[in-house]
Amino acid sequence: MKKHLSPAKGPLEVTVPDTEVTVQQLNKLLSNGSGFYSLPAQHFNEVFPRIYIGNAFVAQNVMRLQRLGVTHILNVAEGNSFMHVNTNAEFYTGTGITYHGIQANDTEQFNISAFFEEAADFIDKAMAHGKGWLLILLFL
Repeated sequence: MKKHLSPAKGPLEVTVPDTEVTVQQLNKLLSNGSGFYSLPAQHFNEVFPRIYIGNAFVAQNVMRLQRLGVTHILNVAEGNSFMHVNTNAEFYTGTGITYHGIQANDTEQFNISAFFEEAADFIDKAMAHGKGWLLILLFL
């Protein structure tokens, strides 16, 4: 466990488990030295042991996914528009990849929290698989 001072409340100590990241740490990871956020330079990035976050480019390259050892895909941007990742369960038929799609929209009005439990259950099952990797697809 790491202890951090809460900037909003002064000297109050906040205990953060080693597996969690504070908002300040996340902001530091996502921004460059000038404080501006930068987009990932890769089509996928390991964000936790055995978990990748990726985009449509890697999602649609089945051979690459298999070389990476991806066994499960959670597509939180399933759909056909230019703002979505156009894959589905049929796309991965015969590949050995287990797929789960959520048709979400990247807008302020869309309540993504309605899908948190569904997504968490899929992630739990994928991680319990013991081998392989999970790829989570987010909005482009």
